[in-house]
Amino acid sequence: MTQPKPLLAVRDLRTAFDTAQGSVFAVDGVSFELAAGGTLGVVGESGSGKSVTALSILRLLPAVTGRIVSGEILWQGRDILKLPEREVRALRGKSISMVFQEPMTSLNPVYSVARQIGEVLQLHERMSRAEARARSIELLKVVGIPSPEKRVDSYPHELSGGMRQRVMIAMSIACRPQLLIADEPTTALDVTIQAQILELLARLRSELGMAVLLITHDLGVVAEFAEEVLVMYAGTVVERAKVSELFDRPLHPYTQGLLASAPSAQSGKRRLSTIEGVVPNLAELPAGCRFRERCSQAIAQCALAEPPLTPLPSGRKVACFVAVAKLQAGAP
Repeated sequence: MTQPKPLLAVRDLRTAFDTAQGSVFAVDGVSFELAAGGTLGVVGESGSGKSVTALSILRLLPAVTGRIVSGEILWQGRDILKLPEREVRALRGKSISMVFQEPMTSLNPVYSVARQIGEVLQLHERMSRAEARARSIELLKVVGIPSPEKRVDSYPHELSGGMRQRVMIAMSIACRPQLLIADEPTTALDVTIQAQILELLARLRSELGMAVLLITHDLGVVAEFAEEVLVMYAGTVVERAKVSELFDRPLHPYTQGLLASAPSAQSGKRRLSTIEGVVPNLAELPAGCRFRERCSQAIAQCALAEPPLTPLPSGRKVACFVAVAKLQAGAP
């Protein structure tokens, strides 16, 4: 029996930016697949390439400095990178939607909520202004905004951070997309609002049957929401696993460091672990493994070559010579 094609397949994606130091690859050889209705979490420190990967999928890179150098982004088998701009615009907001990282800067401050949600509906669903307004009120109700008949005429600065995020979500689900890309949807929100936003996304995922690509640096969010996790570091994927496998047994030293540095109920008063150093400058990457200079487990081989993302018998993948060697030796 043949396996169904994934909804989204990213293959060996390389995205570069032109800088004063030359071209740097913010995304360098990233590959992953996402099935219809699935949820994939993408985690990593700031500068690891998470958001650039998402922007590359929608071809929303800065026109002057950013460009996709190579790779494939297959949407239901069709390469988005080979589609004319007209067809890509038809996909954005309709089949693939995105909740951007900061709603205050993503929403237009001079247009009302009705105008901004309505624009999506008029463009993709060919609704009249009156129909789009009525549908906007329904969507605000769906995402849990109180008094939607009044709030629909509000401007972004008149709304709280949580409400602005809900408006962004309402815009993103207006056309019932097959894929929702959520880029740090809970950033800068308090814990209570974060929980409400995640609960809302989970409910909408279930009701609409859409796949979700969740980008975050918060491992707690991933544990609660995602099915699989992609760990990124310095533009590359260093580990991919199911959520339960990753939290039970992280294989890559970077993943181990991320989990050890996250506070938990068991942390008590003990001092949290830290990952020494910082993400390397992409224009001056170290030889071999990109994490080598911050890794306490590094061996000589790590300086000679960059470790490939190695598939394991369990189905997960890891890019680490040390981790693979331990597994091959039967280490627990």
